[in-house]
Amino acid sequence: MTPGDRATALQAYGFTARQASFVTMVLLHGGVCVPRQYCAFAGITRGQVMHDFFATLTARRFATVYPCARKGSHVYHLHHKALYQAVGEPDSRYRRRASVERAIERLMVLDAVLMKSDLTWLATEREKVTYCRQDRKLSEEHLPRLIFEGGGSRTVRYFPDKLPLGLSDASD
Repeated sequence: MTPGDRATALQAYGFTARQASFVTMVLLHGGVCVPRQYCAFAGITRGQVMHDFFATLTARRFATVYPCARKGSHVYHLHHKALYQAVGEPDSRYRRRASVERAIERLMVLDAVLMKSDLTWLATEREKVTYCRQDRKLSEEHLPRLIFEGGGSRTVRYFPDKLPLGLSDASD
C-alpha cells in the first residue's frame, strides 16, 4: 500500500487530502503528534484551522489528548482501530498508550520524518523487509531481527527498533 493509497483510504473518514496525509504519517511513525507538527506539515501558522483539526480528531474519538507540563500544550495519541485498518496496520502497537519517554521518542521520529519530506520513508516491518529483499537483494538472515521462541512456536521480528528507513532517489 502506497502513502497515496493510505491517505485516500483515510479521506473516507472525512479528512481533507492534507489532513489524511498527515494522519497517515502519524499512524505509521509513532501514533502521537503535537499541533506544531501539523502546522509545519501543512505550511500553516497556529490558528483556527489547526484547532479545528485537532478538535475533530478528539470529538470523533480518533485521538486522545494528553496535557503536557507546559501550560496549554498537548500531545495527541491517535488510537482508533479503523484508522489503522485503513492504512493497512490494524494490529499496530502504536494504538496502545505509551509512556511519556516513549511518546517523546515517537514525537522526535515524526519530527525527523517531517523535516526530510524529500525522502521516501519505509515505516512498517513489511515495507523494510520487502525493500531489502527485492531492491537490495539481501537475504533475511542479514536483516536486523529478534527471535522469540516459546511454547513450540517461533516468531521473528525484523527491524525491531521500529525506526523508519529514509530512501533518497540517489539510494540506488
